[in-house]
Amino acid sequence: MHLAIERSVGNKGLNKRPDVELIQTLLNCYIKQFTPSLLLVADGKCGKKTIDAITIYQGSVLKLKRPDGRVDPNGKTFNTLTMAYKAEDQKKIAEHQNRLMSWDKLFTYLSPKIKAQGPLIYRMDNYIDFKVTYKANIPKSEQLVSEYSKKVIKMALKDAGMPRAVITSTFRTPKEQASIMYRNAKKDYQAQVDMYARTGDQVLKVYKDNSAKDKDAVISLMEQKIIDLLKANKRTSKHCVTPENYKKLNIIDIGVFSTKSVCGKEYNQTKFTNALKHLKSNGHIEKFIDETKKSNACWHIEIIPNKKSTA
Repeated sequence: MHLAIERSVGNKGLNKRPDVELIQTLLNCYIKQFTPSLLLVADGKCGKKTIDAITIYQGSVLKLKRPDGRVDPNGKTFNTLTMAYKAEDQKKIAEHQNRLMSWDKLFTYLSPKIKAQGPLIYRMDNYIDFKVTYKANIPKSEQLVSEYSKKVIKMALKDAGMPRAVITSTFRTPKEQASIMYRNAKKDYQAQVDMYARTGDQVLKVYKDNSAKDKDAVISLMEQKIIDLLKANKRTSKHCVTPENYKKLNIIDIGVFSTKSVCGKEYNQTKFTNALKHLKSNGHIEKFIDETKKSNACWHIEIIPNKKSTA
């Protein structure tokens, strides 16, 4: 079995009682190599002593340059607190948590050995509280993100200690893409030219050459140009693909503001960005673009369904 916490513990964490109690117990098990002033009372209450103990552990054991006093589900601090224990050790800790083994007996039995740090170890249990949802304006016909891709996003959520992510864009039909480009070009044509590559510029030229015409007529002409480009295997936008191709490569925008709204105090933009970067480096994510500081304010990811095991 694997020990796990469902939510973040410590500084600005959600601090659910069972999670806090487990972290207190794990910190106490390190007492021979890492010593807070006193053993923590494993009461599930996260006060100053518990946060201080986490901070000291991060600084003295993990050698973190900037300890934050917080333990996130499947984050580096949690993984190092548990990775030194064999399965039988974790079982005994769980027995203690369930009041089946006394603290004295557990403490005598366990003496974890601190090992050199390796890559993050993803544990795919306890995912029930991590949610990946669609923004309300995405129609059912475009809600085609695979369960595999959602699971990869949940891996990033767990690493960052965030409970939810909101998908704000999947794929767009040529008409939707034309409508978006028309609307934005009308606001600031040059900004759109600067944003799109050569293929997109061809569509924008259609807008410029026909801007005096009726709106619907211009959008129709832009749509036809996008279709012609798709037939030549040229994408106007990363999102403008057919549903069939989308199922082979999931193209996803996760909105900054929508995700921040549903996460509340557990939102951590830096940690979520770093988690997505890690998933890109290990092959779970095919492409990652950090667009959080751009006008569309999102994380853009592309995932090949079932490319790599998430077990």
